[in-house]
Amino acid sequence: MHTRSTMTVIFAAVQLSTRVASRQSKATNWGHKLFSRQARRTMSTSNDNQYFTIGLTGANGLIGTALRDEISSIGEIDGKPVRCVALKRGSQAEKKSLGDSSATSLVWNPNGKTPEEVIDPSALQDMDAIVHLSGENISTGLSGPLAPLGIRPWTDAKKKEIIDSRVITTRALSQAIAESEKKPSFLVAGGVGAYGSHFMEGTEAADESADISKSTGFLAEVSRKWEAASQEAEDSGARVVNMRNGVVLSTQGGAMAKLYPIFLLGGGGIVGSGKQYFPFISARDMARAMVHVLQTPSLDGTVNMCAPGGCTNAEFTSAMGKVLRRPTILPFPSFAVSLLFGEMGEEILLGGTRAQPKKLLDSGFDFAHPTVEEAVQSAVDEDI
Repeated sequence: MHTRSTMTVIFAAVQLSTRVASRQSKATNWGHKLFSRQARRTMSTSNDNQYFTIGLTGANGLIGTALRDEISSIGEIDGKPVRCVALKRGSQAEKKSLGDSSATSLVWNPNGKTPEEVIDPSALQDMDAIVHLSGENISTGLSGPLAPLGIRPWTDAKKKEIIDSRVITTRALSQAIAESEKKPSFLVAGGVGAYGSHFMEGTEAADESADISKSTGFLAEVSRKWEAASQEAEDSGARVVNMRNGVVLSTQGGAMAKLYPIFLLGGGGIVGSGKQYFPFISARDMARAMVHVLQTPSLDGTVNMCAPGGCTNAEFTSAMGKVLRRPTILPFPSFAVSLLFGEMGEEILLGGTRAQPKKLLDSGFDFAHPTVEEAVQSAVDEDI
């Protein structure tokens, strides 16, 4: 009975979810007020341009939008005005000077056979950093029982899309950076799924020193291949940061955009036992943390991008109910998750990860929303 009620509410939420997704992002002033003293240290740039130039893939995605919003509020890095250049995929790399202040986009070709065919070498040398965020969504699709909500099980074809969209593009940019005389910092999005999905209530959190070579699960496999794809740039002397991202909370996209209308209609509840860990981070803190990484040259290698401590699914459910002032009494049983989503549901929805952002904390980063209730409130209040 509970399952039938839950599914009814889920499908009723589709129209509301569509309306929520249409809200536009706007700038806020959180970031610059909360930066730590250490995060304001300047970093040496790789060129003499008047701008601190960031090449950004996935510029219009959830994290890319949040990063651009945060940058608009801080204005400068290393004493220079910050400019984001959207890197757009195409069949041929575009030749364009980034010295022109009007340059806001650049076409690159991840399938190029040589670094020069991947991205214009002269444009690459004008960049202070490349932030690589694009990749096939791990759960969306056009088929499956919950396709209207953008959720589908993993198929072999879907798994290949997930891996190729990350590994091929990251390796192409890594090789181009390795061949470049002036090397921009290379920030690559990844996930805390690298640690596995076995973290249940009471399990100790994993920090960046944890060995992931034997982590089990598809997302752990993806993470290992993804991070290995950036190795060539690191070996060439470039600063490479493999960002292991938690679940970014925003009503504009990602997991919460799917859950928000369900909870708003009173259809929320725990998933499975509710004891699995949920490694969250607010969209605002995600953007602030990325700027912090850009401003802190001592940060390199793997960096966990998630709130300290994390929370369980039951705690996240409670926070959603409290912030939205709705009941959370309709559970999503384990058997229904497994039936509907198979391996994807068992790993993402019933499994959990608990990660500690040790490097961020040790480098002086202060979270604006360290608790799940604060992060959920931020997601509801802000349009990023």
